[in-house]
Formats: sequence, C-alpha cells, structure tokens
Amino acid sequence: MAAESGNVKDFMRLYLSESSRLAVKDGRGRTAAHQAAARNNTKILHFINNYGGDLNATDNFGNTPLHVAVENVALDALEFLLQQ
Repeated sequence: MAAESGNVKDFMRLYLSESSRLAVKDGRGRTAAHQAAARNNTKILHFINNYGGDLNATDNFGNTPLHVAVENVALDALEFLLQQ
C-alpha cells in the first residue's frame, strides 16, 4: 500500500486513479488510514480525511486507526485522530 511507504504523492496518484482505494482493506482488515496511523504519517491521514475516507474504520479485530496509533506510539497521528 502507498500509505505504508509514506509517499503522499504516490498515495494521491493512486487515489485519483481509483477513489475507492480509501476503503480497500488488507488481509488484517486494515485500510490506508490504519497504515498511515501505524507509521505516524499525518500528511496521509489529512489527505484521507479531506477526501472523505473513514478514519474510524475497524480492522478484523475491531481496531480503528486511533487504536493502531496508540499501539505504535505514533504521537502525531494520535493527536490528529483525537482532533477529528
């Protein structure tokens, strides 16, 4: 996933080519928002939020991106998600 790499330009390019990518889940049920939160990438979280992505999506274990940010001590992502 582009959210894993943290490259905002790649993420934007992929989204603009197929907007449903914001809802795509991996094998654990995690979306791009989960991946960005795990990597403390607030630029991608901002993008997802601005383009209508679900920042409260749950994975297969019921975890939201906020939970993932806490698990990974991703403080910037945690702060951003708490403000939403």
